[in-house]
Amino acid sequence: MLESLRKWWSYGWGASYGGAGQTLYADGRPIPTLTQPAALGYPAVLRAVSLISNDVARLEMEFSDSVLEGLFNRPNAFMSGFEFKRGLIFQTLVYGNGFALINRKLNGEIYELVPLRVGSVSLDTSDPAGPTYRSTDFGILQPNQVLHLRALAWDGLWGQSPLTMCADAVNIGLLTERSNLASTQGGTASDKVAFVHPLNVNQGARQAIAADFLKNQSGAVNAGRPAVLGENMRVDKIPGSITPALNESRRYSVEEVGRVFGIPAAMLGSTAGNAYGSLEWMGRSYVNSCLSHWCEILAAEIELTLGEKPYFDLDQIQRPGIAESFTAMRTAIEAGLLTRNEARDWLDYDPVEGGDEFMQALNLGTGGGTSNAGIDTSEGNSPGDLND
Repeated sequence: MLESLRKWWSYGWGASYGGAGQTLYADGRPIPTLTQPAALGYPAVLRAVSLISNDVARLEMEFSDSVLEGLFNRPNAFMSGFEFKRGLIFQTLVYGNGFALINRKLNGEIYELVPLRVGSVSLDTSDPAGPTYRSTDFGILQPNQVLHLRALAWDGLWGQSPLTMCADAVNIGLLTERSNLASTQGGTASDKVAFVHPLNVNQGARQAIAADFLKNQSGAVNAGRPAVLGENMRVDKIPGSITPALNESRRYSVEEVGRVFGIPAAMLGSTAGNAYGSLEWMGRSYVNSCLSHWCEILAAEIELTLGEKPYFDLDQIQRPGIAESFTAMRTAIEAGLLTRNEARDWLDYDPVEGGDEFMQALNLGTGGGTSNAGIDTSEGNSPGDLND
């Protein structure tokens, strides 16, 4: 197993796992060439896959089976549970599939989970008895020996890389970054200066003025040195014309990456437009439209192969601020919905003596009283009649 882990850590990750239908859209059009390592060079993509994989990995997984819970807290002797889950989700996000070997003892007991390196696994569907996995490190593996996470799949068996499926959008982002770099290096995106002379000057004079300016004003040594002009010349600034278009393209590309992964663009660094109402709204949108899906993908595969579906505590991600939490807990306690100790447990505080009793505000009654009953003095009623 140690040798397998060494290969996994040092392996040069390939562009895909192989398998049918990986280079065509559903209508048969070829998908533009894009390698996953190249796509990770786009900051918005790297931020998206890092955000999702780190968040899924840091969520608590609760099992009724203590053996399974311990297995995912420490899947093998060389990795923590966080590192294992993060790597598995990261592979799936980038390549469409993530694999781990379920290593069992002779009696069938699971004693470790070992990640399988990218490019080393293929799926064989030719056997009428059912599909099998082929690993270059472990040979033929049955489905119950492999933990296999999939992104969207044409047939439900082999996942497709979100980056490859949306190669056009990612390529636009990569081209935008390269254009920004080229324009910066070439000076086309930065502001320029123009010397305006009241008279017509010949080419030699123009070149001499430009050379003198570059000699005395350019470079860090000359920073802050004043430009002394004569003959009624003035300096005008010519704003760069490429930068606005490139910035707009960059903003659009970041939004596209957000759509691919279901992440609000503001969480990928976009500052254009509104901030999605509030941080709480943005966090809930991220959890509901993105993170919960990946938690379910992992949970469903664990249930299928290991027999129990874990529970993910998503409150760690979308928990409100302390002021909102205190207000909500006070309302729940006074309404008799939570005890004080239940509220303290939600806030990660220790229980207190007497805190397991429900409380009820003094201004709340149970109904059925006669405190409002009085004598009806309205016209047409007999003396002594009660109000109705």
